[in-house]
Amino acid sequence: MSGKDEYTPVLRVDLKRADAAEIALTDVELKDCPFVKALGGRAMDVLKQGVARRYHDRVVIFHTGDDGGSLFFVLNGEVRLFARKEADGVELKPVRRGGVIGEAEVLAGSGKRAASAVAHGNVDLVELPRALLAPDGQLLPTVKSYLETVRAERAKALDELADFLNRW
Repeated sequence: MSGKDEYTPVLRVDLKRADAAEIALTDVELKDCPFVKALGGRAMDVLKQGVARRYHDRVVIFHTGDDGGSLFFVLNGEVRLFARKEADGVELKPVRRGGVIGEAEVLAGSGKRAASAVAHGNVDLVELPRALLAPDGQLLPTVKSYLETVRAERAKALDELADFLNRW
């Protein structure tokens, strides 16, 4: 055996699954965001059970019409939302860290996605099935109130943008 073979370096790599709860609850900006506050004392438990996902630039997270049984919480990056009102397609305000997407379907209990979501740059999300947010079949009141606010703001923006396009 040559001396070269005796000293072959060994590299050990340990992979760790991303812990969305740890990320969200140790980051100053995320732990003070409205969604985490709405989760209250359940934040650690809910976020730990979610599935952390990473999307690269311009990757579609979901399409309009896809089944929508989960909410996505943005841990890092920016998501662009595209929605339609009648014949008008518009881009809504981007969703950044601390925001959520998929609120309309979670509030409805099921249904098809009302918008398309696309990663803008690299995006880290945690996907939360509706069952985590509604352990007894009903959404936690604080979460429901927060999601209703988000849904109303997006619906208003869609209406305003579509009306603006129709003026031309």
